[in-house]
Amino acid sequence: MTSNVEKFLAREDELRLARKFCDDQAVLGAKAAFEEKGVRKFGRERIKRESKMAAEEVECLNYEVTQRRRACLKEFYEQQQAMYEEELSALGLTLVKERL
Repeated sequence: MTSNVEKFLAREDELRLARKFCDDQAVLGAKAAFEEKGVRKFGRERIKRESKMAAEEVECLNYEVTQRRRACLKEFYEQQQAMYEEELSALGLTLVKERL
């Protein structure tokens, strides 16, 4: 009869250790899920931050390109005007400019 009691106690010990292992694994799983969630959140925030910075940079570059285009067009129109005036002058004509 002691043999049955010893087997029962041994089996209970074995089950207790198995339950403890399961509980430990559940805690580890919860910690891993929490950590994974934090990493994903950090990744999303990093992407959001980088997207915002990229958008600001594109906006600045668009402004710079616009300013350069305006300067180039102004220079082009001034050259065209000077060439036109020169051609008129060669023909003995003049261009009347009226500034307000």
